[in-house]
Amino acid sequence: MTNTDATTPAGEPAPSEPAIEPATKPAPQPAKPAQPAHIRIFISAHKPAAFPDCASLMPIQVGAEIAEQPLEGTLYDNVGENISELNPMYCELTAQYWAWKNANADYYGFCHYRRYFDFTDTPHHQNDYGEIDDTFIDERAAREYGFNDATIARAVTGWDVITSPVNDTKLIDGSVNMKEHWAGNRHLRLKDLRHTYDILVSRHPEYREDADQFLNGHTAAFCNMFIMRKEIFFAYCEWLFPILKEFVDTSDFTHADVETLRTPGHLSERLLNIWLAHQRRTGAGRDWKVKTLQCVHFTNPEPRMQLEPLSTNPRLTVPVVFAADDNYVPMLTTTIFSMLKNADPKRFYDVIVLHKDITRANQQLIREYFAQFPQATVRFYDVLPVVDGYNLTTSNAHISVETYYRFIIQDALPYYSKILYLDSDLIINGDVSGLYDTDLEGHALAAVRDIDFLGNLNMPDGERRRYSDRKLGLKDPYGYFQAGVLVMNLDRMRELHSVDEWLRIASDPNYIYNDQDILNQECAGDVKYLDYAWNVMHDCGGRVSGIFNFAPAAVYKAYMKSREAAKIVHYAGYDKPWHNPWCDFGPLYWHYAHSTPFSLQMMAILADVDKPEAPLHHERAIREDSPIRKYVDVVAPIGSKQRELMKVFARKIQGKK
Repeated sequence: MTNTDATTPAGEPAPSEPAIEPATKPAPQPAKPAQPAHIRIFISAHKPAAFPDCASLMPIQVGAEIAEQPLEGTLYDNVGENISELNPMYCELTAQYWAWKNANADYYGFCHYRRYFDFTDTPHHQNDYGEIDDTFIDERAAREYGFNDATIARAVTGWDVITSPVNDTKLIDGSVNMKEHWAGNRHLRLKDLRHTYDILVSRHPEYREDADQFLNGHTAAFCNMFIMRKEIFFAYCEWLFPILKEFVDTSDFTHADVETLRTPGHLSERLLNIWLAHQRRTGAGRDWKVKTLQCVHFTNPEPRMQLEPLSTNPRLTVPVVFAADDNYVPMLTTTIFSMLKNADPKRFYDVIVLHKDITRANQQLIREYFAQFPQATVRFYDVLPVVDGYNLTTSNAHISVETYYRFIIQDALPYYSKILYLDSDLIINGDVSGLYDTDLEGHALAAVRDIDFLGNLNMPDGERRRYSDRKLGLKDPYGYFQAGVLVMNLDRMRELHSVDEWLRIASDPNYIYNDQDILNQECAGDVKYLDYAWNVMHDCGGRVSGIFNFAPAAVYKAYMKSREAAKIVHYAGYDKPWHNPWCDFGPLYWHYAHSTPFSLQMMAILADVDKPEAPLHHERAIREDSPIRKYVDVVAPIGSKQRELMKVFARKIQGKK
């Protein structure tokens, strides 16, 4: 279970970090009890990542010698004496080699850009791989796992060796020993493990017992994460790297795939365990103070992105914000297309999509498609680092959690004082620059009154009125607005609440219309009302004659008039045109939808065709040259149910996928 995150480098030569003194000889320095220990824990990285702000944790770009570009704010493993160019094979070991040859410290430690030690004394739940699962490397994580110099010093000082937890391969993948665990990775060759064993016992015969015990056992500390005193670390490196060099020099990787090429990195995990076992059995290690620290695996180590201001004339720029997930990309694209198709060519449209899972492929396809509009740019902003940790739910099946993303706009776009927010189930049949130019007169936002809510207020059962009075506390419930089309005064929104406060309010599951209810509650009396033509809700489920006509007469008349010249049609509710092309304003929607690169996907949705699962590659149940194949072909012909059942059974008993 080796860690291979620290391969495939990305950097160029750069000056070494001056905080680290060069060390040409591995001679230990005299202890200075009166001074704190000089601890350096190197974080191997091959791509941009968020790094804790801590002097003891030092990011280092691995494979910098063969990288396309340098990472900012890191050390580089190609400065001084190094093996940086071997990173595709040696993985994070190029950082270990660099530290051995170029850095000076009392303690040397190694983590990865997505895996860190937990330096606290607080036990955390871990998975079968012996890792704590977490998401982002941020201030919260730094507090929780002790990513600060004082906590690290308390955790490290006085110990000789610290490793990641010792884990059992029986729990990880069912392997009964380390040889079987190695063979479980189809990219690793058993002959390489055997060859390394032969090199080890040839160079160091006294290690045979420890190697046999380890390889026949089923426990190990994985991930190549450890912290050692200087003299111990140097002794380990002097032992390890000659073994790996001989292995590489006497092995053929000419036609190896990327993962097989990383074999030396995988081997070093096993060799670390063997070396530690031998030292503790026979050498000075019998007196070492050794402990383990939990390992934290961050699933999203990437740095939090920031959208920079555009260089366009701010007086002509129209910032328009959407929110969607990857499943909603076809609808999002249709809405944006309808907007840009009707846009003023003299204005510039800064289109920003808030999301947390839109694939890079879909992002690129969207950008390429909208390149046809030179007066617009489409940018994507990942909100996951912001919303992670908040309990955001919705009360309606047709409302997704993306609706809450509007609450983070004020921080995501700090350079804008005013923006348009539009839902992704709209058709925009007019130029929204006119909407954006609305004078808010100091109000928090501009919106259209929600005729659906107003109609429900006048229902004889009084249910919506009671909700408005008791839950929302609205002094004027007939001022309730629809939040699918908003002109937002971000300066005023920032005054009302911080993003954290907005999201904490949004975590209350007892709102019927979720963020819309919250905006009405918090912005009551601070709204400028727009013409109904800017948010014409379609007739979903006959609500025009069943609900809308209960609204105050002036509101109902204004709505009915707006249907004749709608600037924005809103397909709010369950009756969507990609499910029902006969719905109200359905032909208008498909007038735009059929032109997008996702039109076939929308037609598949219309035909109730589910997106297929990605096909899985299976190993052959019976080898092509197996002598029993000719008998199987007779008993279970190709394409028969019997053959498929036999494949499943054969793979299972052979442990194949």
